[in-house]
Amino acid sequence: MGEKVMVLGGTGLVGNALVRAWQAKGCEVSAATYHCHASGGFLQLDMCGEDQVRALLARFRPSLVAVPAANPFVDHCELHPEETRKVNVAGTLNVARACRELGARVIFYSSDYVFDGVKGVYTEEDAVCPINEYGRQKAATEAGVTASDPRNLVLRTSGAYGWQWEPKNFVLQIRKNLSEGKSMRVACDIRYNPTYVENLAEITVALAEAGASGIFHAVGAEEIVRHEFAVRVAKAFGLDAGLLRPAPAAELGSPTPRPKESSLRTDKVRAAIRVQPIGVDEGLRRMLAAEPAWREYARTLPDPAAKTAPARR
Repeated sequence: MGEKVMVLGGTGLVGNALVRAWQAKGCEVSAATYHCHASGGFLQLDMCGEDQVRALLARFRPSLVAVPAANPFVDHCELHPEETRKVNVAGTLNVARACRELGARVIFYSSDYVFDGVKGVYTEEDAVCPINEYGRQKAATEAGVTASDPRNLVLRTSGAYGWQWEPKNFVLQIRKNLSEGKSMRVACDIRYNPTYVENLAEITVALAEAGASGIFHAVGAEEIVRHEFAVRVAKAFGLDAGLLRPAPAAELGSPTPRPKESSLRTDKVRAAIRVQPIGVDEGLRRMLAAEPAWREYARTLPDPAAKTAPARR
């Protein structure tokens, strides 16, 4: 493809996978993050600052801007809606407006949480019906991004996992806790599509190359209950699955209602590109095989403990 790409949220799970995937394609990639780093080659950007967004994009003039950057903490969004909307909605729409002015396309990462989880197996044509603040923010941003430019692309994903600069995703949490002999209570009544992040990045690059626009579901091929997924993670890593305690989501202490059946259909993305979504076992197999390469790559990244955040006004 060879185009100039900018990734906002470049140190996050999805963002970093995107950076590596586009670099492997020979693209000129720049990556920005909210936190400041003394090393690693990452730019600093607060998406809430519209002038700052315009200035950074005008400086690098990318033809494509991917925006996985967000506050992904569902409970924090529920408890602090005004604060998190500044980033998750207003900040992303700042980027969309600046991209429209420059003639750049946007790829925005949304979520299965735009649905209420009653019907399940949702298609891209189903009406959004979020039941929590995070989902409402994603739905609002989807609408804004698609209205801003018909060339823009929205990818709804779910439960992304893989090797990560800061190990926050569900698979790495399981690995850490079970390796330390700690038990975990895991929801036994939530069904979704866990998504290996490298596969998500491959799908993204392929859709971008194809000039895809509109909304696509970019998730793992398999619908699975969260506790069952956790058990398969434990087995893949050779850990004690007996430490995983099934429990209803309502008993896990979260203030946020979650969709019980948020699985997504992937027919549209399968028909659009040659790269296909993969299932749980294949995703975990690939993740395990990628560990040595990830550890080598991670040595080039800045120390997470050294990050600082700029003052947000």
